[in-house]
Formats: sequence, structure tokens, C-alpha cells
Amino acid sequence: MPKNRQLILNVIMLSAALVAVVWTSYDYLYPLFGPGKVFFKAAAAADEALADKTPPQISDIAVADVSPTSTTITWKTDKEADSLVNFNISRDYGITRDSALVKEHRLVIPELNPSQQYYYRIIAVDKNGNQNISNDFVFTTKDLETKTTTPVTPPETQTPTETPEQNLGPGNGAGEGGGYKDPPQDETQVVRETMNLLEQLDSEESLSLIESKIQQVAEEKAKPPVITGDFAKVEVGTDFAKITWKTDKESDSIVALAAESEYAPNAANPYRWKEGEPNQMVLVHEVMVNGLRPATTYHYQVTSKSSLGLEGVSEDNTFKTKSIMPEIFNITISKVQEDSATIDFNTNVPCSSIVEYTDLSTNVTKLEGSTAVVNTHSIQLKNLKFDSYYSAVIKVENEQGEKVVSQPITFTTIKDIQPPVISKVNTESTLYPGTDNKTQTIISWRTDEGSMCQFFYGQGLASSKDASTLAKEEDYITNHVQVVTEFQPATVYKFWIECYDRTKNRAKSEDYTMLTPTREQSILDLIIKNFEGTFGWLKKK
Repeated sequence: MPKNRQLILNVIMLSAALVAVVWTSYDYLYPLFGPGKVFFKAAAAADEALADKTPPQISDIAVADVSPTSTTITWKTDKEADSLVNFNISRDYGITRDSALVKEHRLVIPELNPSQQYYYRIIAVDKNGNQNISNDFVFTTKDLETKTTTPVTPPETQTPTETPEQNLGPGNGAGEGGGYKDPPQDETQVVRETMNLLEQLDSEESLSLIESKIQQVAEEKAKPPVITGDFAKVEVGTDFAKITWKTDKESDSIVALAAESEYAPNAANPYRWKEGEPNQMVLVHEVMVNGLRPATTYHYQVTSKSSLGLEGVSEDNTFKTKSIMPEIFNITISKVQEDSATIDFNTNVPCSSIVEYTDLSTNVTKLEGSTAVVNTHSIQLKNLKFDSYYSAVIKVENEQGEKVVSQPITFTTIKDIQPPVISKVNTESTLYPGTDNKTQTIISWRTDEGSMCQFFYGQGLASSKDASTLAKEEDYITNHVQVVTEFQPATVYKFWIECYDRTKNRAKSEDYTMLTPTREQSILDLIIKNFEGTFGWLKKK
């Protein structure tokens, strides 16, 4: 019994040891046998997928084996990926795909149109779903080949060029207009030669391709020209505008225009006139419009008509000509006094003006100006100090808000020894209603500085010592008006004006003459006067 008990204990201990060895070795042994091997491979693949976030890198894109109806595109990726090409004649891409994961890719794109420009791009997706998309490229299929005895040369591999967006147009393929040009021969001769070539064709595929091409050309010819780009470009000056645009087929160049004030959007023809080249068929259009008004907004619309009379028309748009920049010239300091100075100048276009002047002894700056928009300017600077040195600059602004500043000018206030200048003398006389022997005369004049004036007059050619006078003005002003009620109708008078400025400088105007009005006679007055003149000898003496 003890021996059996010992044997049982030994078996139990050996079994426990074996279980421990197996348990500790499970992670190493189980993957080598049975279902554990599959499980661990799947887990490793999942870990790899989670770790890989890098899309395939596309390189060495090339176009090869270009024919009228198909082409082959090849490229490489830095890791295994499927093969997918988007392609179409516009950017509304179609698709062709090979799901095999490879690094060197080659896809044949079948059932293309001859002599047609196509856009394409490459898409690569690796086994982990990482995707990369190439830039946009372009290729053009070849024209159909007719039967000839000349051996066929194997096609050369094309290296694609990334095409800028602005160059991707129907006329940028193999030749203008998508790969074909207008034939130089007379159309009758072209038709005859074409018919002869068609008779040489006997394969159904070739005839089908020709039918497709003819339909494509007919559809293109039947479409009006398309004005490409966002819109026409305009370069403007003060009196001109150069308008340029492009079309997808040869057509003429016409621009309709109207100034903003003349544009009639609801009329059948909202524009006032047209400019352009109606007899030149081109793809790039340029129209120069001259004789425009500066700083004016114009509406315009470009039209291009093909040789078949089909017309492409743009939307209405506007441009504004440049304004003429102001120029300051003929600057003079017409009158410098003890406490004022007058600056005169001219501008080439109507402007408002301001003179900014600074007392150079105190650096105090003041402004004087006028909001009147004129060409001739006269600004008086007031409240100056006697015997002081001043600097002034002229600032003008045209109606479009463009500003110009003159160079500084300097002057010194001095004792005023210049008499006032009398100008713009004017008279206006009327008869008092209901009387035959009384008139009212209004005399007006101006002086270039504040002055106190007096009006002198005499009947006929009276001398100054016999002259009569009105009361002297009581204030120093520049605009003067006097009213005389002593003049007789139908009488000649001589008058003159004397003025004094604040420093007692005296000015006397020239002598003026005037004839006061006569009361109009009625028909009865004229008859009686005529009768008296004829039969005056009958009057009693």
C-alpha cells in the first residue's frame, strides 16, 4: 500500500509539472499548430493595416500607344496598389480600373474618338485603403489613318505635361480647334477627295469611326462660338478701352457699348454703338475703342459670329475710364498786404481747392479754401501778421476724389502800397411806372480787396468839379452796389468810382458814360406827333 501511494504521488507531481510546462509554452507552441496559426496571422495583418496610413506615391506617368480610338497610360507606385484612371473629354471624368495590386501599372483606355483631346488623372489605392490622386493631365488621340503603302511607325511614348487650367480648351489639342484645321483647298475639291478615300475603306470599324467623326464635326460646326474664360478683359485709359477675349472657334470681333446714362437695359438694343472687326475670323479677339469720356462708366457686350452666321454673345458688363489727374499751374501771389495775401492759380480740370499756409516763425498752420469746382481759383489768406514769413501749399481735388498737392510757395507780408483794383462795372436803368421823368439806375462793381468806395456822376460831359456824388460807403467790402434815382430819362450821363483800402491807397476807375431809357410812346402819341410835325404851321403864335 505504501509503495502504491508513493507511485500515485509521483504520477501526480509529474502531471502537474507537465501541465505547467505546457501552459507556459502555449504562447510559443500554439501558433505553430492548428487554428492558432491562422488566428495569429490575421491579427498581424490587422496590426499592419492599422499602422499603415501612407497612400501610394504615383510617379513616372506616361502615355503610350496612342491610336485614333485608344491609348495606354502607364505609371508606378512605391507600394502595391490597384490601377485606376479617370478620363473624359471634359473634367467630368469617366473611369477605367484594374483591381490587381502592383507597383508598375498599365491601363488601355479603349473606344475613344479620333483626333480628340482628353483629360485624365491617376488614382491609386493600396490594400489598406489609402488613396492618392495625381494632378490633371491631357492627351490627344491621333487622326484616322487611310490606306497607304508607307509602313506604319510604332507610336512613341508621350510624357504628359501638367496643363494649367487656363490652357485647357478645345483649341489646345493637336492643332487649333481640337486637332483638325480648315483645309486649304476649295470645299468642292475636299468633298471629292474625301469621297475617293471613303471608297477605299471596307472595314465596318473604320466606317463607324468616320461616321462618328463626321457627326462630331457637324455638331461642333453647328454650335455658336463659346467665349472662353470668365469674361472679356478690359484695359482702360482716360479716353480709350482695349477689350480682349477668346473663342473656341474662329469668329469675328464686335463690341456693343453705351455710357451709363445712355444704357437702356429694357430696350431691344440697349447699346448706343458698336466697334470691332466684322471681317476677320480669329480665335483671339481684340477691339480698341477710342474717343471715350474720362471718368465715365460704360456698359459693353462682346459678340463673336462664326462663318456660318452662328453668334456667341456675352453678358452685359461695365468698365470705367480713368479720370484726368488734376494739374496746378499759373500760381501767382496777386496781392500781398500787411494782414492778407491772395493766391491765384489754375487747374486743368474743375477742382475744389484749399491753401494750407504756415507762419514759419510760430509754425502755426491754417486753412483757407473753396468748395466750388472750377478751373480758375483765387484764395485770399486772412488774418496774417505784418512783416512775417509764410509758406503755403495748394491742395486740389477733382470730382472723382483724386488729389494733387503743389510745391510749397513762400511770401512775406509787407506794407500795402497797392491801391484796390476796380472791375466788373455794370449799370441797369428802368423807368418808374406812371411817370415820364424819373428813372432808377443800379450801378455795381467789384474790388480785389476790401475797399470803401464813392460814386460820382454828371450830366453830359461835365467835368469832375461840377460832378454830383452819392454818400461814401461805410464799410470795407469787395462787392459794391449803388442806386441812383436822380437821373432823367433819355439823358446821357458820365460817371466814375473812387475807392480806398484800409491803408488809404486810392484807386479811381476810368470814366464811363450811359444813356438812360426813354418812355415808350403809344400809337396815338406817334400819330399826334406826326400830325404836329406836318401841320405845325397851323399852330397859333
